[in-house]
Amino acid sequence: MKSAKKVIGCIFALVFSQSAFAIIIEGTFSGRLGSFINDNMDVTADAKFWHNNENEYQPFTGTFWYDTELAGPPINKERINSSLVQYIQEGDWLHTTVVGANGESLEVNSRGSSRSFSSNPIDGVSIEQYDNGLISYGRLTMFYDDFKGNSHRAGSLLIVADTPVINGLNLTQSFQIASDLDANDQPIGSLGSIGFGTRGVKNGIHYEGQFWGSLTQFEIHPRASAVVSEPSSLFLFLGPLMLLFWRAGLLSTTGQNQRELIYFAKN
Repeated sequence: MKSAKKVIGCIFALVFSQSAFAIIIEGTFSGRLGSFINDNMDVTADAKFWHNNENEYQPFTGTFWYDTELAGPPINKERINSSLVQYIQEGDWLHTTVVGANGESLEVNSRGSSRSFSSNPIDGVSIEQYDNGLISYGRLTMFYDDFKGNSHRAGSLLIVADTPVINGLNLTQSFQIASDLDANDQPIGSLGSIGFGTRGVKNGIHYEGQFWGSLTQFEIHPRASAVVSEPSSLFLFLGPLMLLFWRAGLLSTTGQNQRELIYFAKN
């Protein structure tokens, strides 16, 4: 039984050592939207957001989050006077939501609200540090691309900040910035931009929607319960292995074997 306990202990150690830890990065943003292109957007799942262009030239807010575990490996790109790293991965690891002045929301990554055009839409995060000796800044961009033929859905969120604000080229970021205010408490200038565009055919009707907006507030941080334990796939094999041990008589639950199993579970 002692040898069986050692084997079982090794299995549990292997399983738990393989657990992954994902850090969720989230944040908020706000600003003002610009002009709209709105051709038959009332036939789409986002019709309420586009209704009568109620959100055109109006303030907006938004939220986002991304999963660093699913972002994929970094792609380093050296440029003149700057360092750039991109995380571009198929999947469902980046989400951006815009809320208009009319209270309706638009999911930029709309996998849940409408069919994806391509079979592999792309989520991406790009981080750049620029310094030419006179000007230095950091740039953080989140983007989504789903293209197939003449149909597409794409969006981007771009923030430009002083170099010390953005934490190097890391996905794990934590900072808050806002535009200065004038005498009337109105934002001066822009911290970045948000853009969105979609085009396609639904029920035989061609539609197209586009907007751009300027950002005046942006905040990003790891989620409070950021470290999320993800059970290893080795758990899938644990059940069959335990069944084999039981059939071999190594997991008898009677007498001394039962007491040893209880002791093992507690310790």
